[in-house]
This record gives sequence, structure tokens and C-alpha cells, in this order.
Amino acid sequence: MSPRNRASLYEKKSRATRQRILVEATKLFARRGYHKTTVADIASAIGMTQGALFHHFPSKDALLQAVVERLARGMDSYRAPLAEGGSADAVRKIVNLMVEHFNRQPEATICLAALATEFAGTDDPILERIRRIYDRFVDPFAIVLSTHPTVRDPRAAAISFIGAVQGIAIQGLLREGNPPLAALAPAFLDMMNMPVKW
Repeated sequence: MSPRNRASLYEKKSRATRQRILVEATKLFARRGYHKTTVADIASAIGMTQGALFHHFPSKDALLQAVVERLARGMDSYRAPLAEGGSADAVRKIVNLMVEHFNRQPEATICLAALATEFAGTDDPILERIRRIYDRFVDPFAIVLSTHPTVRDPRAAAISFIGAVQGIAIQGLLREGNPPLAALAPAFLDMMNMPVKW
């Protein structure tokens, strides 16, 4: 094998290892919290030494930053339905996309909320980073909601929506699929369509 091909193979394996570390760190941060998860926990979960993990991430904080950046990219995937404009169908698409994400990686769906809760009330710079990530969804959704005839405060409604949708994901994990998230999400949408009086 040529040195160039060997380097390419090494880079590919290194990227795959980084991805495995990020996935496992996301799971553990979502379930245990950042502060209660040790580097040893993460390394053990994927069968590597702490030293090998530190080869990919120089510190636990660097790993946290990478996890948050990964979650930010996931939040960006919700922007496409928002570009369609204001409609109940766009809201359904957002909720359905969340269900798809949850089915692939449940902890990734709630990790940002778990980290936001854990760091709330601190002066840690990660909290502002998390707010900005949420705003990547909230700001365009608030613009969409500003055209809705009964929404008085579009930004507050957008923030409430993302909180409710993440709450559905948290309940999905808590209840271990009974009922399944695929049933919780439509029930939420049905509830949103309730008349003022019934």
C-alpha cells in the first residue's frame, strides 16, 4: 500500500473513531449529564483507553464543544420545513423529522436540552452557545409564526414549541417506547388542533 493510501486509510479510521466517540459522549451526556460522565466512562463504552480518546479530543471540554457542534448540525436539519412557510403541514414535517431523528439516535434528540438544563444558571460559555443553537431554529420559526393570525408573540411561541417537542422526546426515552414516540408526536399535534372550547 502506498504511503498516500495508508494516510488516507488512517484519516478515514480516525474520522470514524471520532464519530464513535461523539455518538457515545452524546448518549452519556444525555443520560448521565456532562459533569457526571467521565472521560473513562466514554472510553470504556467504546472499548478504548483514555489516552486514545485524548488523541482525538485534547480535553473533556473539547469533547463537549464537539458534541454541541454535532447537535447544532442536527438542529439545522429542521430549517428546510421552515423554508416552506407557515402551514400546519410544515409543523407536522418538523415533528415527523424529530421522530425520525429520535428513532435513529434518541439521546441526540434530547442531549441539547439535557446540557441546557445542566448548565442553566452558570456562567459557562457553553450556555450561550446552546442558546445560539436553539435560535437557529427559533428565529426562522418565529418569522413563520409571525404570519399566523392568532399567534401574538411569535418568538415565545417558537421557543415553547421547541421545548414541547423536546419534551415529547424526553418522555419517549423515559417511557421506553410505551407508548412509542410515533404515537406521542401525533397526539401532540392533535392536541395543538383542539378548539378553544370542547
